[in-house]
Parts: sequence; C-alpha cells; structure tokens
Amino acid sequence: MNKKSYYKLHPQIYDDQFWWKKDDIEFWKRIFYSCNKSVLELAAGTGRLALPLVREKINYTGIELSKEYCVHANKKLECFSKDPLITQGDIRCFNFNYKYDIIFIAFNSLCHLISETELIKTLNCIKDHMHQKSKLYIDIFVPHTKMFNNNPKALEIRGEFYDSVYKKNATIKETLNYDYRQETIKVKWFYESKSNIYNTFSFAMKIYYPDTMNRVLIENGFNILNLWGGYEVTEFNESSNLQIYQCTLR
Repeated sequence: MNKKSYYKLHPQIYDDQFWWKKDDIEFWKRIFYSCNKSVLELAAGTGRLALPLVREKINYTGIELSKEYCVHANKKLECFSKDPLITQGDIRCFNFNYKYDIIFIAFNSLCHLISETELIKTLNCIKDHMHQKSKLYIDIFVPHTKMFNNNPKALEIRGEFYDSVYKKNATIKETLNYDYRQETIKVKWFYESKSNIYNTFSFAMKIYYPDTMNRVLIENGFNILNLWGGYEVTEFNESSNLQIYQCTLR
C-alpha cells in the first residue's frame, strides 16, 4: 500500500467518479440497523459509507490512511459530530485500545493490501480490536478472467462523471496488467475531457481468490460464519461477483 502514489487522486474527484457506487449502502444499513453496537470501518476513504451510516445514528468510527481524505470525510460529518469520526491511521498497524462489536472493510479496500503478509498484519490488528461476540465483515470482488489482461495499451471505458474540481465532464479509460508471480493487477486510469487527457491515476490490487481468503482467515484465528455472493445476501457460488465474509474469532 503506497500512500504517496495512491493518494494523488483528489478526494473530491474520488467522490465524483464513484457517484454510482450506492448498491452496498442498504446492505450495510441492514447489518448495523438498530444494533446499538460500536462499528469500526477500515479504509474509510472519503466517508462514502460513513455519511449514510452516521445519519442512521450508528455508533460509527473509521480509520483511513490519507490525512487529506480524513479531513474531507470529517467535513461531511461535522453536522453529526463535533469530534472527528474518521482517524488517520494505517490498518496494518493501528491501536485504538478498544474492542468493537463490528469491524468491516468495504468495496475492495482489502485488495490494496498487496501481499498476504500485509493481510495477516491487518487481521492481527483486527483481532486485537475484537471480543468473542464481535463480527468481522469483508467485501471484495471475485477475480474473473477479464482482469488478467497483459496488454497495458488496451484501453477500455471505465465510466463517466462530472468532475466538480475542474468543472468538466470526464471519461475514465482503463488499462490492466496482471502480474502472475505476485497475483496483483496493475491498474491505470486515464481521465479524459473533451479537450485533453488531464490526469492519470495508477494503483495495484491484490487478487484474493476465495480459497486463499478462506485459508488465511481460518489459519489466522477466524471462523467464517457466512460467505455471501452479493449484497442480497445470496449464498456464494461459482457465478458470484462478490465475496462477502461474515466472521467471528475462533
């Protein structure tokens, strides 16, 4: 997880380009609704999920690597809390000296831990913040063959959005390059307006296959209560696009 390279993307542009990502909000509300329990979000980003959850009066805390993203997110939450709800920190080595009822990491954020060693470090930190009745939720994509594209010049349209920073309509075009040895995908996004390409954004994501996640979770002290294949809480199968884990301590 390279902080300097990853957070070159302006937090407002991040919000703008992910305007469409709303399909998980009701899922998380259902998980936390009326539970009156303490909730910790790992890799909270710009507060995309924090805002709708805090609106529901959920006892929410977040941790996020980027100081700039924390500031941006906490500004959204000012009307709900005088104190910042999202703290700057590294999910691989954090200590809040508190055990939460629910810990979750959403929308593929776990895949930015680009080695199994980093994943295990994170899981160890998570365990330190759980009690015997705590639950851990992980939401990541299922790898598909279209991701294993080794042509770094093959551009595909990733999406369109209105960039409120530069006041332009923009298109994101994407290239993917799969590293078979490291099982990582190198992603590059090209931001195009009608006049020119005005920015690029590069990052890497680790491929976590279901058998790998199952093994790592079990070997590191977790019970897998459920593995769902989507936000409708359907049972995971070979056609699922998501891996959503519900775990407890073993």
